[in-house]
Amino acid sequence: MRLADPCPPLSEIQERLGARLPTQEESAALRISPSLPVLSLTRVATNTAGRVVEVALIVLPGDRADAVFTTRLTTDEGTPTK
Repeated sequence: MRLADPCPPLSEIQERLGARLPTQEESAALRISPSLPVLSLTRVATNTAGRVVEVALIVLPGDRADAVFTTRLTTDEGTPTK
């Protein structure tokens, strides 16, 4: 597939947010104590053909992070809802 090829639209985005202690690698990369919790966000987007088109893993220090999720819904005609 080339980037210019049309892709099926997204059908599902699943996001999972959790709090846990960091791995040794995360603790070193974030320059935080191994006893400081982190927020872990995993995002998986799937298109209407059932193909995973995006995967992301984000790890943030738990003492200085906020998570804000905004989902814009559309009607069957593709226009934003109010």
